[in-house]
Order: sequence, then structure tokens, then C-alpha cells
Amino acid sequence: MVVPNRPSTEGSALDDEWTRHCLEIASRRAFGWVVLGVLAFVGQLLLVFLAPVPDVPVVLLAFSTVVLLAALRRRRPAARLLADREWHYVRIHWRHGLLVVHGERPLVLDITAGPLVRGRISRHRRAWLVPPDRAGNTVVTFRGIPHLFPAQTRRR
Repeated sequence: MVVPNRPSTEGSALDDEWTRHCLEIASRRAFGWVVLGVLAFVGQLLLVFLAPVPDVPVVLLAFSTVVLLAALRRRRPAARLLADREWHYVRIHWRHGLLVVHGERPLVLDITAGPLVRGRISRHRRAWLVPPDRAGNTVVTFRGIPHLFPAQTRRR
């Protein structure tokens, strides 16, 4: 099966082949991190019971629990945004670390992307996005980058 390298603008975004491919990759990546986190947690738990000085492992265990809870709270479900909306093709550029979307109603999006991804996005200068909800949350994807980027709209 050949997966396209960009989303389709027809039909629901959640039913799109590109979107399903991106969600599958994200699911596999998340599973790997969960397995690594469980192994680290079990290792720290063993240190609590086996270490001669119990203070350090207990502090590490408490710290890992706080980090895990913070990570679980920060996740924004993309499926809710993609369920009843379509992808829209837009022209974009970067300005002061924010993604500016050209169009009838210009948007400024705050998006988390590393420097390599930003460079690739800058070369293509096009994206597909789902219209923002009332809270300003949206999802953006780019050609050839199999990742769904959650974004938040900003005021100009």
C-alpha cells in the first residue's frame, strides 16, 4: 500500500489516509516511550527497596511521577479536532518563531517544531490545516513530514 505524502482536502480529516498514517506513527512512537517509562519506573522502584541510602531513589521516584502526571495532562487530543472538519491547503511563512497562515482570514499559529522541521517547512511554504475550534486549537501538517502538529492561534 502506497501512502500519499500529503493529506486530501476532501472529506473528514480523520478519515484521510495521510492522517491515519500519521496517527499510526505517533501511536507506535508513544508506545515506545511508554515502555521506556515503565522500565525506568520499575528500575527506580527496585532502587528504593535495594539501595542502602533510600533518600535519593525516593526523590527520583517522586520526580518521575510528577513528570509523568504533567506529561499526561499536557496532551491535546487531535482526534477531536479532526473528526468533523476537513483539511485546508494554505500558504505559510515563519515570522518571529510563529507560523503565519496566508488567506482570506490570516492566522498566526504557535507551533512546536524542531529546527530541521522548520527548515523543511520554510522551503515548501505550504501546509494543510484544520480550521481552529472556539478555543483556538488546530492541527497542522506539512507535505512529506508524517506528523500532526497541534497548534494554538495567537493574536497578531
